[in-house]
Amino acid sequence: MTVRTPTTPRWGPITAAAGFLLAFLAVGLATDPLADRPLPMPWAPPSEVAAYYTANPAAATINALLQIVSVACLAVVVRYLTPRLREAGPGAARLPAAGYLSVAAIVVSSLLSVALVLVAPSASAATVDVLRQANFYSGGVVAVVALGVFVLGAALVLGRRGAIGRVARWFGLVAGALATLSVLSLAIFYATPLLPIGRVLCMVWTIIAAVQLVRRGRI
Repeated sequence: MTVRTPTTPRWGPITAAAGFLLAFLAVGLATDPLADRPLPMPWAPPSEVAAYYTANPAAATINALLQIVSVACLAVVVRYLTPRLREAGPGAARLPAAGYLSVAAIVVSSLLSVALVLVAPSASAATVDVLRQANFYSGGVVAVVALGVFVLGAALVLGRRGAIGRVARWFGLVAGALATLSVLSLAIFYATPLLPIGRVLCMVWTIIAAVQLVRRGRI
């Protein structure tokens, strides 16, 4: 029987952080071969949106499921980091709420995607448009900005307390800032690339932070 010692690696946080990124990256690999066309952007005519969800129910459903798996892993990461953040005071103790908001936003977006699969063949153009807009913005700017706030704050707090190294701290500050600034995409089209860039960089930071926290015995 293996006896855990203080130096035994705790793989839970690292596995969850890796799952957060890998499940997200798997979305395209799993759904692209099943879809007969790209997912329409939210400003596309509702008829195009309805046609996509009517023709590609499997791709849309698998997309939604993988997104939920991804943010379920994020929720685990947030849970592991919460005690370390609470130690830093009331302000830092509120940061996990931003992480969980990102989780909730993706869950809502995924459920809306499933709803579109169910209603797109018969729903009115107005209904399809509302569902697609809500699906896009909850899974995009709301989720990414909330994730950015969490990563930005966590990197600052954990870095100041010596729980992560200087490089990890600055990487988190940059990743979190870019994700948070993606809110500008609501008003400035050229800020739209900040959504995928900020999201992926924040995902990578959670892996780096988890590895360092485990190695330093902080979680």
